[in-house]
Formats: sequence, C-alpha cells, structure tokens
Amino acid sequence: MNQTAAAPLTQEQIEYFLENGYLLASGLIPDEIARKAYGAMWRNLKLDPDNPETWADAPRGHQSFKDPDLTACYTPEAMAAVAQLGDAPPEPDSYRPPGSAYCINVFPTQDEWRPHGPHLDHTIKEHGFKTFPTPCRLAAMLFLNDVPKHGGGTLIWPKSHLKAQALARSAPEKFALMWQLGQAFRKLDIGAPVETTPKRGDILFYSIFTAHSGSMNVSSQPRFAMNVKW
Repeated sequence: MNQTAAAPLTQEQIEYFLENGYLLASGLIPDEIARKAYGAMWRNLKLDPDNPETWADAPRGHQSFKDPDLTACYTPEAMAAVAQLGDAPPEPDSYRPPGSAYCINVFPTQDEWRPHGPHLDHTIKEHGFKTFPTPCRLAAMLFLNDVPKHGGGTLIWPKSHLKAQALARSAPEKFALMWQLGQAFRKLDIGAPVETTPKRGDILFYSIFTAHSGSMNVSSQPRFAMNVKW
C-alpha cells in the first residue's frame, strides 16, 4: 500500500500498530506548524524559554489551551492517520480534530531518571468507565520538540494490548469496568517497556488497551506534548 495524502500511513505501519499496540509516526505535522506550536506552548505557560530559572513557576498538572497555533497540529494528514488506525467506519466525520489542546508537559528535574509504572487509561474507579464498548477508540501523543533519551519520553509495553484484551474477554462480567481490568492487569507479565524518543512533530498512537507510562525528564529542556483521545 502506497502512502498518499488521503491515507498517509503505509500498510506496514498499520500492521505494526495492530501487532504492537502503538506506532510512532513522522511527517504528519509539518515542521513549521510544530515550531509555532512549540512557541505557543511557552506563550500560554507564560514562561521564558531562555531563562530556566523561570521554569520553576510552570503550572502543575495538565493544562488545556484553546490556541490556534496549538490546535493547528491536528492537521488533515494527522486526522487521516487517526481514521486509518481507528476502528470506526471510515466516514469523513468519524474522527474530528479537537477544539483545544490538552497539554502534558514534563520539565527537567535534577533527580535520577526513572519511569513511572505501567498503566491503562480510564481505570480510575470513581470514573466508572465500561470496558466494552471502550471509553475511546484511539489515543495519541503529539510532540512539539525533540525528546532525547531520558528526556521525558513516553514508555510503551509492546503487545500488552493483546494481553489486556484477552484478559477482558476471558471474563466479561468480572471485567465489565475498566478499573476492574486495570487491577487484574497489574498482575500480568507484560515484559519490558520501550522508551520512545520522538522528534518534533512526531505522533505516538496507542491502543486503549496498551500499557504505557510517563517518565522523568533529566535533560536540559522541557518536553512539550499534547494528548488526544478519540
């Protein structure tokens, strides 16, 4: 299958995603758009990129911004890739670009690097998300700057989505809710993680059932990224 504007991902990329539960894709966000989004992130955070002393004032937790320079990252190519990987019918409006940017940024720390533990999304008990139909069909992280090793990259456990789905389907009533699945999933052997080191403008797509985690950033620059779920 050839890569086209309407279908930017190759058949090999789609097969890799289905087999491994994730895909790190390049070329879906033009560099000029990613560069502007990077600047917009600093602007919205009200921090000086040239003065690390000001970074201590970075807001805690995740932020959401309605900034056109950020939402411009949801390009037609990116949305076409989402449609290729999602399990909804390939209709024009199956997947729409979000109207805001949900930002998950990781600033540098002087502590020793370590990953956080693996988890599945939507497994907070109080939220009560059902396992089937799934809370979302596809998730993605859009990176606005280069992420070096131990620079706050997302960790992925390849093929963990297959074990999570098998567990969920083995006892549908027992694992009717995502938090129930999440608790039992922690006891499974899911192997070793892969630390992603994306470039500016890369998109990490992952399945709702793929185990993943954040990690500490011991580089000299913050890691700026946007998280989306469809």
